[in-house]
Amino acid sequence: MKYSPGHFIKSELIKNTSVLITGTVVAQLVSIMLRPFLTRFFLPEVFGTFSVYLSLVGIIAVVSTLRYDDAIVLPGKDKESASLLMLSIILNFLITLVVFILILVFGKKILKLINLPSDFTITILYLIPLGAFLSNVYQSFNYWLIRKKQYKYVSLNKLIRRGSEGVSQVLFAVGKYPLGLILSDIIGQLANVVVIIYQAFRYGFRINLISINKLRYVAKKFSEFPKYNLVPAFMSTCSFFLPPIIINKLFSAENAGYFDLSKLVLSIPLALVATSISNVLLQRVAESFNKKLSFIEDLKHLLTIVVMICLAEFAVIFLFGTWLFKFVFGENWGVSGEISKILVWSFALNFIISSFSCIFISMRKIKLYSIWQFFYFIAIISLLLFKNLGFTDFLKVYVSIEVICYLAAALLMTGMVVKYEKSIRPI
Repeated sequence: MKYSPGHFIKSELIKNTSVLITGTVVAQLVSIMLRPFLTRFFLPEVFGTFSVYLSLVGIIAVVSTLRYDDAIVLPGKDKESASLLMLSIILNFLITLVVFILILVFGKKILKLINLPSDFTITILYLIPLGAFLSNVYQSFNYWLIRKKQYKYVSLNKLIRRGSEGVSQVLFAVGKYPLGLILSDIIGQLANVVVIIYQAFRYGFRINLISINKLRYVAKKFSEFPKYNLVPAFMSTCSFFLPPIIINKLFSAENAGYFDLSKLVLSIPLALVATSISNVLLQRVAESFNKKLSFIEDLKHLLTIVVMICLAEFAVIFLFGTWLFKFVFGENWGVSGEISKILVWSFALNFIISSFSCIFISMRKIKLYSIWQFFYFIAIISLLLFKNLGFTDFLKVYVSIEVICYLAAALLMTGMVVKYEKSIRPI
């Protein structure tokens, strides 16, 4: 069947991607529009503590399912997917329980280590394993909905989460309760978990699909995920937070602040679009791969869209970057606009690679992806060797490392897809 631009616009893939992107954008806008209100009620250190909480939750969440949740969309049969989902939740509960016990035993030492304000005491630490557990319960059931192609609910759930969280934030802000932001995150996640469990049962998930023997079977069958993806995924997550930490260590908190704001702005396409594209592509490629069908035309058309978004970002940053940062964030933030002209190269490539990185999972190339993630982590760590450079030169080295790593990932994915497409062509 011959593809055309008109056919692609009407295709299931682009419709599903549009649904997810719309939900993501609206959900993000809810958070952004609330921020000016919340900053008038919560002190800066409250937002700083909230950031620490979210970072710790994110790091724990990466490891607490041993990455079995990534495999939920892959099996051909619902029994295997349901067993993977339950296995993920069981592991999630056990690992976050261990974290909670460690907090009970070493709580005061952990508080001192991460330097949380004394006003919040140890209560925050007790909420971290709960936040990680709820986050992964939601993510596991979210993969079930993706498997069932219920993208409208995946999109709707993002609004439910942000809406519940936003209402709670407003109420806690008016009451001037310091833990309000963290408790609002818990409330938003709880609302999401309740809703998504109901949706999963509505679309085929059943407890009777699961047995002890089946849990053992899928744990062994998909053991490549914890074996080859757990540590690299952990390193990848940590790598995301390392550059601002290294900049703060080698230069100053001020420079780290300029970098962080540039990172926030340049990551908008990544946050709003890449995850949605990746979620849809994960299911589409996995399904085509299982059935030995071609999917290269879908990849080509999505790549065109992603590249156009990158070109638009380049145009805005190079033409209006410095002025835009000053206008939106204040005169003092012009430096962020200037360094964005350097950083935009790596963030644009990151956006492209993140949109298509699910190909590694869909095509069962977890080991290859893990090897790439390992070398990427080592490359980021190597930034510590450039402590004698000026800030601008350091950023150029950082961008060069990122560009080289992302180009390597692009070559790996291209090779995988070309090899697969040749293998399914009739002789």
